[in-house]
Amino acid sequence: MNAAVLKVEKLQLSFGAIKALDDVSLEVHPGEILAVVGPNGAGKSSLLNSISGFYRPNEGRIQFEETDIIGLRPNMVARLGVARTFQNIQLYLGMSVADNLLAGRHIHSRGGLLQAVLRPWGMRDEVRQRQAVEEVLRFLELQPHRHVPVGTFGYGIRKRVDLGRALAMEPRILLLDEPMAGMTMDEKEDMVRFILQLRRQRRLPIVLVEHDMQVISDIADRVVVLDWGKHVAEGRPDDVLRRPEVVSAYLGGE
Repeated sequence: MNAAVLKVEKLQLSFGAIKALDDVSLEVHPGEILAVVGPNGAGKSSLLNSISGFYRPNEGRIQFEETDIIGLRPNMVARLGVARTFQNIQLYLGMSVADNLLAGRHIHSRGGLLQAVLRPWGMRDEVRQRQAVEEVLRFLELQPHRHVPVGTFGYGIRKRVDLGRALAMEPRILLLDEPMAGMTMDEKEDMVRFILQLRRQRRLPIVLVEHDMQVISDIADRVVVLDWGKHVAEGRPDDVLRRPEVVSAYLGGE
């Protein structure tokens, strides 16, 4: 197996007396879909927030492409190539689909977020940014919606736009926090198709937090199980998801 793109080593994260992450370690390899599963409160989102710079762990180490990233601000982590979606969608509801994706280009724009959205179309940098957005619109089949405000859509399209904004950042690793929550079966099938295409066409490593065990079984290469902030199991989905300690963790989280 190729060298890890992302290494998390002995991560500790506490909020007062509460341990959100307790000695968690994992690796993500090129082109791999690594699923992180566990009951509510297991520490899954805390892990993604630590990797993407929103939380600063108390102890441990996070390396992305051999760069230590603990202590870096989220925008600096994003510039290194770490992009993510959020469990609670954070989009600009009054802006169009295209402009939401363009906002994801701000790390590649000389003028930052505001200029990425408002810069005149005729400028060379703006043309390059718009071309990148058009590629994402095509990939996610969002072209018919490009000029429509995001707030007019239901949950499924909003989730797709959230993924699109992350892809517009041209990531070298993608962190997906429950990308299929609240979706219909058809919408889930579309999202699964896009994720598999990202792995097949771009060899993009993906960390996937998801509660749908059928989805995990179908698309994940490996699974890491967290329970009360602890790493309790790791391996192939067809093995890990049948282990008694994993079943117990899920039953205990209900």
